[in-house]
Amino acid sequence: MQRKLLIILCLMGSVLITFAQKKKKNNKEVTTTTKADTSTNYKEIGAPMPPLRAMHLLGKNAGAEIYTTKDIPAKKNVLVMMYNPTCGHCQEETIMFKKNLDAFKNTEVLLLADTVMKEYIDFFNNTTKVFDTPELKMLLDQSGFIKNTFTYSALPQINIYNKDKKLIKTFISDTPIDSLKPYLQ
Repeated sequence: MQRKLLIILCLMGSVLITFAQKKKKNNKEVTTTTKADTSTNYKEIGAPMPPLRAMHLLGKNAGAEIYTTKDIPAKKNVLVMMYNPTCGHCQEETIMFKKNLDAFKNTEVLLLADTVMKEYIDFFNNTTKVFDTPELKMLLDQSGFIKNTFTYSALPQINIYNKDKKLIKTFISDTPIDSLKPYLQ
């Protein structure tokens, strides 16, 4: 048990280091973008949802397609869970989502991982059976959404956007369904 915990902690640490290194690298690249792109703090309540472009994983043998902001239904709230496929808390949160699908009928649920985590998606699916639940969209970030919105505190991070795609709440780490329900209108 201790060995398993140590392995999980090492994996989570390496993911956080990867995110930090990627953030540092991307911060250097920010100087080449337009001022309008860098002026929005997407982490603040009320901020607009940043543009999304992600690989939509449809299952191990089904292939993949691109999922963008335009694919989000107009009259739905959006829940974006940024996660690491090897994170036990992220797996538990996903299983909790699956058990409470009725709570999400007016909310688009996006599970978003960094593209460097692609090789661990099958492990995540084997643990959560998420590919059996099309209501939960499995995505790999290709637009820097995670870089723009992740607070680098803990995993999973859940951002909830209203139907106007404005950030209304951020949850860090384990979040019970009763805490999420008021934001899933």
